[in-house]
Amino acid sequence: MKNREITSSLLLLHRKVSKYLKKQEVFRKLVRIIRSLVRCDDCAIIFIEGKDISVVADGIFKKEMSSTEWSQSIKPVRYILKTGKSIITGDIAKSKFKPCLPVNRSINSLLYVPVKINGKVSGIIQIDSRKKNAFTEDDLNFTRLISSELSSILERSILYSKVEELSIKDQLTGCFNYRSLYFDLKKEIERCRRYKKNFSVIMMDIDNFKKYNDTFGHQKGDKLLKKVAEAIRQKCRKSDILYRYGGDEFVLLLPETSGEGAGICAGRIEKTIDSMNRKIDKNTKITISTGTASFPEDASSPVYLMRVADKAMYGNKLNKKNAA
Repeated sequence: MKNREITSSLLLLHRKVSKYLKKQEVFRKLVRIIRSLVRCDDCAIIFIEGKDISVVADGIFKKEMSSTEWSQSIKPVRYILKTGKSIITGDIAKSKFKPCLPVNRSINSLLYVPVKINGKVSGIIQIDSRKKNAFTEDDLNFTRLISSELSSILERSILYSKVEELSIKDQLTGCFNYRSLYFDLKKEIERCRRYKKNFSVIMMDIDNFKKYNDTFGHQKGDKLLKKVAEAIRQKCRKSDILYRYGGDEFVLLLPETSGEGAGICAGRIEKTIDSMNRKIDKNTKITISTGTASFPEDASSPVYLMRVADKAMYGNKLNKKNAA
């Protein structure tokens, strides 16, 4: 590929890919563009976040490798993470990377190029071919240029992801926020209507939290909120989602859970917070009041669902006061 063609191809890549902000969208578009620019049978982007690896691919790779379990122990991945160097081979059967090939893929030529962000390998571009000696040094150098271009696009995408996360998450507790709750409730109602499913919510309010704040100060109050949020999470399934509704109020979304199931979960959470044994004085301790509501039996819209749960929670709180 001549210099003019390389420049033109990179400009095309940047123009088509840089408008996307989410990583998965960037990768999907990039895979298709690489396949059109480099003669190959297939291409994939391997993205590395800590110990997690995700693979975005198209075509044959996507069809044949979807069930493959990817990890940092795979030989070429391990080699690139350790050395930061690219891999190019025209005959895998005679290379040290032969053992890493899945039995269900017929590959002879392989090109691996690391994608680095701030000097650290954050991804790998994989290009392969059934032909022997399919890739040249020019292909390797061009893919390195693509990798460099991808690095800058990814930096912007990661920054966008952080900003997006800040907009839907509560910074203090790490819970999703009020805005995210109503969006998710709307989506969950649509899903449950379509598939004739149910779900429930639990509204929670920390009893005596204002007194705790006034007695020990806002810093201690913030620490308590974080500990309560973590204690609630420990009683949740992976599919459950916790939100900070505001102040000392939390909401738990329980997919595919009946009203009875939500009541059992709420009781378990109340016992958990009670067992934390946080006392303000000898007569007052921190507990939590809960109220539940279920779709479709209690309400059919996010607003009314929250009203039912809120009313039940304050009824629970009032009963506690009357019993004291």
